[in-house]
Amino acid sequence: MSTFVKLTLAGTLVILAILAAGIYRFNMTNDDIYMVMEDGKVMQYDEAMAQEKTQAQANEVEVVTPLEVKPVANASEVMLKLFSLNTANPFEITLPEGGKSVALTHFIKIKQTEFAMGDYQDGEVKGRVLLDYLRITPLNFDPALEPDTQSNAPIQDDPKMQTMPFVAPFIVTTQGSGVFWYLGLFSLDFEHNNLKHLGSVVLGDRIEVDSIEPVYPFEVPFKIAVTYRDRAPDQPMSESPEIVKTTEVAVSETGISHLTQ
Repeated sequence: MSTFVKLTLAGTLVILAILAAGIYRFNMTNDDIYMVMEDGKVMQYDEAMAQEKTQAQANEVEVVTPLEVKPVANASEVMLKLFSLNTANPFEITLPEGGKSVALTHFIKIKQTEFAMGDYQDGEVKGRVLLDYLRITPLNFDPALEPDTQSNAPIQDDPKMQTMPFVAPFIVTTQGSGVFWYLGLFSLDFEHNNLKHLGSVVLGDRIEVDSIEPVYPFEVPFKIAVTYRDRAPDQPMSESPEIVKTTEVAVSETGISHLTQ
C-alpha cells in the first residue's frame, strides 16, 4: 500500500473521530452531567439544582412590611403614651367637686415625677388636674381572666381582656391654696378605645403618696391599701409631711369608697 493511501486513510479516520465526538457532545443531556457538592457528594445535575433551590428557599428571610398606622385626627397624646392607643378619645377625669370632666392633654414634670395634666375652668374657678400615671394599678376582679404571663401578646389582643379596670392617684388644684389628692377608679375599654372614670375618694391635702396595693387575697369585698405621708394637725403646710398613714378603700367593677381613714 502506497504512502499516499495510508495518509488518506489516517486522515479519514481522524475526521470521523472528530465528527463522532461532536455528535456525542451536542447530544448530551443533563442526565449526562454530574456536579460535586460542597459536602463532597456527587449528584446528577438536575438533582443538584433542585436541592440548591430548596435550600435557598428555606434560608430566605421573609420580609414583613408592617401595616401602616394611619394617623388619627386630634389623637390623644396621653392615651397613646399610657396605653398605646391611637385614638381621639381623651383620658378624662371627673372633678370630685362639681362633676366637670377634664381632659388630660399633655405631660409635665414636678420634682422628678412626670404627670399627665389637663387645665380646666369651672365658672370663675380655674385649676389643673394632674394624674400620677406611674402609680396606675390594674385590678383583676375575676381570677379566671388572669392573662397568660407566658404570652407576649398585648392585653388588648386577648378577647377575654377587652376591659382593664385600674386605680390611679390624681391631684386637683385650684386658684386657692388647696392641692388635694384623690384615688380614682377607671375602666379602660380596648375594644372601643375609650376610658371611663367610675369614681374617686379623697386622700388628703398636700400629702405624698408612697404606695398603692391591692389587699390580698384580692376577693370580695375587694380592698386597696394606700400608704401616704401626712402632716400633724399643727404642722405648717410649708413643711414636708412625715407622718405615715394607711387608708383602705373598697373597690368593685362599678365604684370606690372609703373603708377606714
